[in-house]
Amino acid sequence: MALRQRGLEGLWLKALMFVLFGYALLDKGFAYLFLGEFVLLVGATIFLMSRRIMLVFSDPVLFLWGLFAFWGICRTVPYLSTYRFDAIRDAVIWAYGMFALLVVAFVNRSSQISRALNTYRKFLRWFLPIIPILLMLSLAVGNSLPHIPWARSAGVLTLKAGDVAVSAAAAAVFLMAFPSRARGDGRSEISVFRTIGFGGLYLTAIIAMVMNRGGFLSIVVAVLLFSALRSRRVVWKIAATVVLGATLALALFVVLPSNFHVGKKSFSADKVLATVASIAGGSDEGTGHQGTAQWRLIWWTNIVRETFLGPYFWTGRGFGVNLAVADGPAAGAASIEDVALRSPHNGSMAILARMGVPGFVIWLALNMVFAIRMFNAQRRAVESGSRFWGGLNLWILASWVATFTDLSFDVYLEGPQGGVWFWSVIGLGIAALRIQAYEARQLQRQSRTRDSDALIAGYANA
Repeated sequence: MALRQRGLEGLWLKALMFVLFGYALLDKGFAYLFLGEFVLLVGATIFLMSRRIMLVFSDPVLFLWGLFAFWGICRTVPYLSTYRFDAIRDAVIWAYGMFALLVVAFVNRSSQISRALNTYRKFLRWFLPIIPILLMLSLAVGNSLPHIPWARSAGVLTLKAGDVAVSAAAAAVFLMAFPSRARGDGRSEISVFRTIGFGGLYLTAIIAMVMNRGGFLSIVVAVLLFSALRSRRVVWKIAATVVLGATLALALFVVLPSNFHVGKKSFSADKVLATVASIAGGSDEGTGHQGTAQWRLIWWTNIVRETFLGPYFWTGRGFGVNLAVADGPAAGAASIEDVALRSPHNGSMAILARMGVPGFVIWLALNMVFAIRMFNAQRRAVESGSRFWGGLNLWILASWVATFTDLSFDVYLEGPQGGVWFWSVIGLGIAALRIQAYEARQLQRQSRTRDSDALIAGYANA
């Protein structure tokens, strides 16, 4: 029975990796196949068969998610009769957290993580060269391609620049955290795949810089975090990346005409530079984003006012109501498309609006505890000389930072292509912490045993 359970868990983890790769490569078009939701239901069934429901109480982050999910259920069930499918669709913002629990339950050996990382490395060989091409095709001709019959807004090739940028940020940190194997003389090999991969990363970052400020910022923050914590080893790589990326961007603007079009948007070098300046706190004037940016800030202010200082302090508006319809008009909705998105372009603000201050506090506590634990684990791994755990902890932390940065500016957490990745990263982090703690206890037990044997031998020889 135990072998059968372990086999089912292994198959589920493979299915999850396939789904995650599908989201990273095809984004929104893949999401509307609903494979992630199917995998979640199957995983929940396997988990219930294992009778390990008390696992939620064994880890502080899982416990906080349990509270978060419980409060989410309380804010969803009363609205099911009124909003039906809309309530379920909006509730995934907490329900996808089940992926974190399942990953922790099914990943309990370091060998599983090693195999997953090797599979991810092989995936990046194809992902990095292809993704900038797919992104440009999606932006240029995606709307003219056939649409998925049951999805009005998703075609067979529909990629969001912000989502792609988060995947690129995780890939960039992975390549730096786990470089190619060294040659016999101790020097790193120059891999063709890594060279092509970094070229794809540079191009993806440039596209994100042009199309999506939140996505571009997620790449910058993740890489800067990695370089700050591993500065001695990668600072020259970061400097080379910045110089080469800036050179490629400058060459792109020189070659392209003064005004060029990507899909329905028109860009120029001045607009791109203004967009980058706005990230650093400059004016939005001339970027083409000033209307939506102002609308979002006003909307976020309304959400804070009606929760912290208004009638929705404890309850929020619940799941199902269209937040753009409830709050958007008061902020001056920028367009019909913005109203149709149902979300204030900020995952934390969406949680505050729907779950009130209690849900918002639990959400912040969950993420703060997770980030602090991963940071402390990374420092312990470095001090103990464990390159594998140090690199893994830092990659997970940087990936979490990238996802949290993007969800603070875009609709990321509310969809499976973002939500499943976000919660799976948290689950992998918790699983890695538990395995590291177990291995540390084993080493201590072996050390005590060796000391005891030495004392016994010394006493016998006395």
